[in-house]
Amino acid sequence: LNNPVCGQLSRDLIVSTNLHLLYAINTHVHEDHISGTSVLKKKVEGLRSVISRDSGAEADEYINDGDEIHFGNRHIVAVATPGHTSGCMSFLLDDGKAILTGDCLLVGGYGPVLESGSAWSFCDSLYHKIFALSDDCVVLPGHDFGEGGHSTIGREKDFLAQYGNTTEDFVYTANIKQDKDRFPVPKDSDMIFACNLKDGAKPFHLHSFRTRVKDRWGIFG
Repeated sequence: LNNPVCGQLSRDLIVSTNLHLLYAINTHVHEDHISGTSVLKKKVEGLRSVISRDSGAEADEYINDGDEIHFGNRHIVAVATPGHTSGCMSFLLDDGKAILTGDCLLVGGYGPVLESGSAWSFCDSLYHKIFALSDDCVVLPGHDFGEGGHSTIGREKDFLAQYGNTTEDFVYTANIKQDKDRFPVPKDSDMIFACNLKDGAKPFHLHSFRTRVKDRWGIFG
């Protein structure tokens, strides 16, 4: 299960009906919603949470670029795609026909550069990793903003061409492009971030978590 949401537990449990859930995978530490991994693990026996080791968050299992996650006779391959945050991961299906891109590549755009992210890293992730895949590879983003919920590498290449053809063009655009309609910043984003550092569990000692987040990411003033 990819990027479960605490507020949509019923949806995620319905999706898993008649399935044996092995992993709840977060593509990165979210700031717009609390992850559902902690709650789901209490509902689904044996479920294990997974996140990038570079994320700085807690989880049952940590993954690095190139690691494989197996389910049945299939697997997905972890592809480090930092930019939106420093610990973003995408997940490529073993046959290369589809990729889960989280908030890195969306349908008709890409996620904002957050405090721990980097426009330069974003550019490298998109153009040297994701766009190196086949044009007909299906893109499955972390958000569905009403564009059908999926796209292809070729279609997204064409869309992003409007932002220029050089690294400098992309970095300039990424640094000023903040899609407020798609990614409004919640008033309690600091609490959300702290919860997700704790695998989606609400931290009992919020002050200690604020200190930890401030030391690592330099936020909270």
